[in-house]
Amino acid sequence: MTPPKIANTDDFHAANVAYALDRAGYSASGRLMFQHYLWKDVTGSLIHPDILTDVGAVLARTSREVEVHVADVGTGTGAWALDVACLSGIHGIAKFKVHGFDISDEQFPPAHILPDNVQLSVGDALGGVPEELRGCFDIVHVAHFAGVRALGDDPSPAIEHALALLKPGGWIQWDEWAREVEVVKLSPSPHCDAALGVSARIFPRWLHDLVGHISKHGFVESVQHDFKSNNSLLPRLTALWYMTAEEVVKIGFEEPTRSMMMQMLLSAYSEAKHPETRALFRMCPSLVIGKKPAVNSSSSR
Repeated sequence: MTPPKIANTDDFHAANVAYALDRAGYSASGRLMFQHYLWKDVTGSLIHPDILTDVGAVLARTSREVEVHVADVGTGTGAWALDVACLSGIHGIAKFKVHGFDISDEQFPPAHILPDNVQLSVGDALGGVPEELRGCFDIVHVAHFAGVRALGDDPSPAIEHALALLKPGGWIQWDEWAREVEVVKLSPSPHCDAALGVSARIFPRWLHDLVGHISKHGFVESVQHDFKSNNSLLPRLTALWYMTAEEVVKIGFEEPTRSMMMQMLLSAYSEAKHPETRALFRMCPSLVIGKKPAVNSSSSR
């Protein structure tokens, strides 16, 4: 059976979808938690070691209180923020204070379970930064904004937001899953290939030059770090790929495209389970880091 052709993925915009994933359901929160722990398994860290080395060295030279202030933009369930808050003693950093922001608080954990060094607030990552938060953070973490359809093909609003939150000399870390996915298989898998091809067309073009976009806005020492998971994680990464794809289809598309794409996913899954195919999806995360110049310029205001 030949996979169906999905001619136009612009149907995302027909329903005015600003965010391609779900916020309300328990499945969506579970998927985010699963994604978070897989990210740690593949990359081996929450904050890139180059950032921690530099921030720790700056604190040591300036004899400032050895406490690092971190903003988690698009915090979702707060899983990353809560894990970072538990870190201590890394590169001389005694304590991390984390402030998580999201456009919606639907996935926030209950406030009464948060430790004293974690705060979660509603905030728009594509809007202005309140004056009391400007220049307050040593590190700004931005994660998985490929599904933020409101950005379109230009991540500038989110980059400018992060830049405003950072202290001079502070660092941005931007994490994304969607930049590269490959099918690992024993034999040809046209349905899996078709599903992967359609998913690649959904995500924005800026993913492929995030370093360039960040550098254009004044960040220096900008570097992209790519990761490739080992084969033992492929079953978990495959499960995450299907969970994410199904969520995107259900939230982001209208009929009849929604039904066509769900059928494509089901056909891919059936083909992948065949003993002669055994297709798996390897999701390869990447992160981009960059440093706000220590001296303010017109591009960093």
